[in-house]
Amino acid sequence: MAQSAYPLRLPTRLPVLWRLTVLSLTLGALLSRVWAWLEGDAFSVVPPALILASAVPLVLLWYAVFVARAGESGLKLLDSWGFAHRVGWDEIRSAEMARWPHMLFAPALKVVVADGRVRWLPRDTRGLAELHTLALRVAGPSHPLVRALETPLHRL
Repeated sequence: MAQSAYPLRLPTRLPVLWRLTVLSLTLGALLSRVWAWLEGDAFSVVPPALILASAVPLVLLWYAVFVARAGESGLKLLDSWGFAHRVGWDEIRSAEMARWPHMLFAPALKVVVADGRVRWLPRDTRGLAELHTLALRVAGPSHPLVRALETPLHRL
């Protein structure tokens, strides 16, 4: 098997994905029931078991597919919709903690690249210490991503 250019896998932690997915599905189900009620139907509740059963495959899909990666040549960071895009270490212009709108405003590392586009890395990502070590070794201590990863979480 060929060696990947991005060997460091950076998945979002499962408990965070679970909370966000169940909350999203619950809000969606509630909104659909309120909409039906406004149109004259009787108000009914979506069974919680249906929401939980729907959440399991979504969480596993996100954990397996929508994953950031890092390597010597750069990173694969997520766009606003969760799809990975290649970013070279030298393309990163700024990095700061922010709230990711498409992930229910969860805390995330907002990375602005040379063309002005924004890429995201959830704060609750496994492997941030390894990413910091890699970024420090490859890009140096003055790199914006290194500085952002060194910010203590209590100061955010």
